[in-house]
Amino acid sequence: MGPAGFARAFLAALDGAALPRFSSDGALGETLARHHAAASAAFPDIVVDDLRFVTELARRLGSTASPEIVAQLRPGHLHLAIACGDGDPGAIRRFEAEFFPEVAASARRLRATADQADELRSYVRRILFVAEPPRQAAVREFSGRGDLRGYVRVTATRRLLRVLNRERREVHIDDEAVHELLSPTSDPAFGYLRERYRDEVNAALVAALAALPEEARALLRYSLVHGWTVDRIGTLYGIHRATAARRVAAARIALGETMRTALAERLAISIDEVDSIVRLVQSRVEVSMERLLRSPTMLDHAVAP
Repeated sequence: MGPAGFARAFLAALDGAALPRFSSDGALGETLARHHAAASAAFPDIVVDDLRFVTELARRLGSTASPEIVAQLRPGHLHLAIACGDGDPGAIRRFEAEFFPEVAASARRLRATADQADELRSYVRRILFVAEPPRQAAVREFSGRGDLRGYVRVTATRRLLRVLNRERREVHIDDEAVHELLSPTSDPAFGYLRERYRDEVNAALVAALAALPEEARALLRYSLVHGWTVDRIGTLYGIHRATAARRVAAARIALGETMRTALAERLAISIDEVDSIVRLVQSRVEVSMERLLRSPTMLDHAVAP
């Protein structure tokens, strides 16, 4: 496509409100052709054809477009953003390699924990590359007027500050809180078992929690005590929500199996009785956070808003 073709394609896709600003811009075609050539040279392994480049630029600039803005574009960054918005895996990998060090730098500056840094990377990745209607993926809105590195840095810093401010207001909840939620004295059925086998049940439950891997205990804390959804857990670990749901379910099952083994060793009772205790314990883990928040026991351990 020659300069005249670049200009025609751009103007045809441009918001009508911006058209009058280009009525006397005789250099538009050359400017656009130069931008596309520079962008292609910067990312030779990432293909965005000339028509796609100019029509996306027109769409992204919208009614704000002007010859001055077009002249000052960051064409390479726009080229990369268009390819990422189109779902090009190589472009997304290149984007992360080029700009995600800014996420790590923000985490270091604000002294984030490893978990917070992981959650931050997942958040930035989701904001940039995943559409959540009515919000588009942010990379599809980038017009080339700014700098992608600065955009990623600002997004990461703002998000991390919100997380840190939120967590400063949270009350620390340890494994003892999980134990209390799993065995509240207000539950009549569990109360009966605790009265009959008080020491053994308490010891088996504590032992079962302690025997779980740290990640499984963390998943139980997030889902039961903090009331996190599988979406939020998935974001923290950088995994799909279905994978997060499977891991939470596996943590419940592991707790039940470990509890079963511990009780079988401690109690001289039938296997059916052991299994009934374990089933009750597992059912407690599955109680919704909404229900727990209505109970005085839960309010004692609630996370501050």
